[in-house]
This record gives sequence, C-alpha cells and structure tokens, in this order.
Amino acid sequence: MDPVLKRWMFEQWIGDKKDEAELAKNHAYLLASFSHPEEVKKLIGGGNVTISTEEEFEESSRMVREMNLKELQKENNVTVKRKRRIIK
Repeated sequence: MDPVLKRWMFEQWIGDKKDEAELAKNHAYLLASFSHPEEVKKLIGGGNVTISTEEEFEESSRMVREMNLKELQKENNVTVKRKRRIIK
C-alpha cells in the first residue's frame, strides 16, 4: 500500500475516533445535566447549559437505549426482540 495513502487513512481513522469520543462526552454532559445542571456547568466552564424537560430526558434516554441495543445486536449478530411499554 502506498505510504501516503496509508498515512491519510490513519489520519481519517484518528479523526473518526476523536469525533466518537466527543459525541460520547457530549452525551454524558447531556444526561448529567438533567439531574445536576450546576455540576455540568462547572465541568464545561460555565458555558451554555440548558435545562431540559422530562420529555426531552425520556427521548434522550430512549435514543441511548436504542444505540446500545444496536451495538449489542451488531456484536452478537442476533435480533433482540423488545416488548413495547405503554405509557399512560
């Protein structure tokens, strides 16, 4: 393989890993901001911290659960069946 191409591919791979780490960090800040907004504000240096509603928290939690489920399915190559929960 051409060394220049190999170096370029490596740089792209590193960039992807940095993006994934940044996304995970932002998700952690988002989830923590629901229960401890002041602590998150201290962590990020007093930047924009928005206070979210319960519905937004539930939506974010659902998205995280779905991402984890997809990762589990991808690792095990199985289909996981979920029961739907009816919220009244």
